[in-house]
Amino acid sequence: MHAVILAAGEGSRMGEYTEEVPKAFMEISGRTLYDYQREAIDPHIDAVTVALGYRHENVLDRLRTAEHVVVEAWDEYDNAESLYRALEVIDDDVLVLNGDVVVTPAAVERVRRRYRALDGESVVVHLPEVQNEHTAIQLDDDGRVVDYGEITGYRHAGMGILDRDHIDDAAAHLRRNRADWYPSMYIDVPTRGVAIPETDHVEINRPRDRRAAKGRLPLS
Repeated sequence: MHAVILAAGEGSRMGEYTEEVPKAFMEISGRTLYDYQREAIDPHIDAVTVALGYRHENVLDRLRTAEHVVVEAWDEYDNAESLYRALEVIDDDVLVLNGDVVVTPAAVERVRRRYRALDGESVVVHLPEVQNEHTAIQLDDDGRVVDYGEITGYRHAGMGILDRDHIDDAAAHLRRNRADWYPSMYIDVPTRGVAIPETDHVEINRPRDRRAAKGRLPLS
């Protein structure tokens, strides 16, 4: 399995913390979000590609064993473009992880087990409660994705597994929607939702999220 970490954006709401580095590389409790991410996913993957854009030159030496792609016009697109660029060089099942999300190793294992049990469907990860404050995924009675966006549904948890047989269809969708959020691709490929507990998930969007995360990271 090949992981893609989407880290091209500036994270402008984070102020001083992202003046010199992308949000995925800001530090919390002495380690970067990227470090926490690698600790959680490395036991489950064979390779990593990081999609970079903003201030990418300042973090290339931190990638360790990862490959990278650079989205030069990162500020003209949304993360659909970042994932599209990464998929161009991958022929494997793809673990997709947002650059501002940290999950537990147990959550990654839970999602991998669910993916393997489905045999040929992709999976997208969400939090357990229906809500209408964040971008959301809607599922049908069989748990398949039928809609995504600023709608009432399950909050997208910033992670999923794209089956290798779906890469071409996903890439075609992303190419058509480069200025949008990438999870809309799950509508165009057979995808089921997988819930993880909120205690297994941290997302950093604002300085207050960073302050709260200092008391929770590293997740166990």
